[in-house]
Amino acid sequence: MNGIRLRPYQVEAVEAFFRDLPEHSRQLMVLPTGAGKTIVFGEIARRYSEQTRTDKPVLVLAHRTELLDQAEEKIRMVWPEVVVGRIQGQQNEQLAQVLVASTQTLVMGRAVREPSLVIYDECHHSRADGAVQVLKRLGVFEPNGPKLLGVTATPKRADKHELGDIFEHLTYERTILDMIVDGYLSDVRGQKVVIPDLHLGHIRTTAGDYNAKDLAKVMNQSGALDAVVDAVVEFADLRKSIVFAVDIAHAKALAKRFQDRGVAAAAVDGQMSVEERARVLQDFAANRLRVVVNCQILTEGFDQPDVDCVVIARPTRSQALYTQMIGRALRLHPNKRDALILDLVGASDDKSLQTFTKLVKSQKKQTKSVHALESEPREDQSVAQWIQEEIETQQAKTQAEERLVQAVNLFANRSRFRWQHIRRKDREVFAISFGEHRWAYLFQVDTHFWPVLELNGERFMPLHASALPLEYAQGVAEAFLDLLDTRLMEKEADWRALPITEKQSYMLEKYRIPHNKTWTRGMAADVLTERFARKRVKILVKNFQADKWREALQKPEVRVWLEKKLEMFRVYSEKQKHVG
Repeated sequence: MNGIRLRPYQVEAVEAFFRDLPEHSRQLMVLPTGAGKTIVFGEIARRYSEQTRTDKPVLVLAHRTELLDQAEEKIRMVWPEVVVGRIQGQQNEQLAQVLVASTQTLVMGRAVREPSLVIYDECHHSRADGAVQVLKRLGVFEPNGPKLLGVTATPKRADKHELGDIFEHLTYERTILDMIVDGYLSDVRGQKVVIPDLHLGHIRTTAGDYNAKDLAKVMNQSGALDAVVDAVVEFADLRKSIVFAVDIAHAKALAKRFQDRGVAAAAVDGQMSVEERARVLQDFAANRLRVVVNCQILTEGFDQPDVDCVVIARPTRSQALYTQMIGRALRLHPNKRDALILDLVGASDDKSLQTFTKLVKSQKKQTKSVHALESEPREDQSVAQWIQEEIETQQAKTQAEERLVQAVNLFANRSRFRWQHIRRKDREVFAISFGEHRWAYLFQVDTHFWPVLELNGERFMPLHASALPLEYAQGVAEAFLDLLDTRLMEKEADWRALPITEKQSYMLEKYRIPHNKTWTRGMAADVLTERFARKRVKILVKNFQADKWREALQKPEVRVWLEKKLEMFRVYSEKQKHVG
């Protein structure tokens, strides 16, 4: 029996795991909420079990019942015939292909069969002392121990303890921004709500975030409570909302304020019985409640796709916690036009406060899809509207020479690489050398640019299946350059300030380029590289047949061939980087 079909990026993630498996025993994947990370590791479990053909089980670790339930359900979606055993509390179902185990149960000393692969869900918790001891007992740090895969949406911890001592290799990563651009997560907009006379500067910091007791005193004041309810009534009328409170008392107080305003609301917390909490969430799912207030209990493992508003009534310094909170509203749903994040930001001079704008900036730095965007969303814009406006602006700039030059200047100021800009009568081309006879190009086709790699023998291959706006073509090309030792190509590399070399002087004299002894290596390199780039671009223009590539890439088999070639290049480049 066949399971569900994976999305393209999920296939990429699975393939990346098996590609890196021979060299990396402890891998990490970062996928945002709504990306289907459970589906990804379910498919990995299926393939790994089939390929190894061992009697040893695959072990899935998670720290919450909701995550264990989700893992069991989603693994069966991709692997319908699998036998899953639960190890939690009184349950001890050891004779199964996949064991789904509570981390707390194992911390308390429960033994499990020796696994062949350990999958740690929400693995940002793996750095806790108890979890580390469990992983040691399982043998994942031993040379011949089981393989380890960690999956999380938030790899950074608020207490600054990173995961590098647990995982040795980041295998695959996608950001929230990637997923929104590609249409796999809901469009999202942020609305800043400043609470009058709320100041957070005096609140102590504990484990990298605001001290909960101090924060509760501030947020539980009457004015702050009313501000939260007012914000929802004004900006999120008719939206299905999750409110994140500081503690249990704050959650209950907010729920009461909503009820007093005629809003169907309830609070949930970790001290409620499982049955009582399930009843509240069922009422929320059935739309008998419009607002659920909680104190962090719904940050992980909660899946209610029609939620279209998140209210941050618990200010935080932690990007990990902030990302978890807004992730509750990012899943797609047919009745959902977008997601709204109500940002109750407190004092505007608190620079370390995590906000929606700050998150978008952080995501923008990581993502390849919108690598070059310089602006940030206005308060009246969603993320999708912001990106579309940037694309339209860029396209408008390329319709005339003056506008194209403006786009080029923006491009040049953005990149950390020293691209050569070659102007020709019929097109603009950017070129960069990353080794002897090795070049990458951004080749203009109409108003777009095709990222192109020069292979041996003056053969050229695109790095993408189509031409793109300049900013996106740059992002694709620089993603490949990042795989290499990029110091030689960086604008601010230290070597550029050193005195000119004898070889550079010889080359400058050979080509009759005026210079003097005050020149630096960087100055000489720029002039020489531009000269060589002009020659290479002539060959590129002559030999890169964009129309033929465009026609060929309409065929699925050619696209598959290109993807395989690019993957081979990635693997080779990654190996060379480690060797170097």
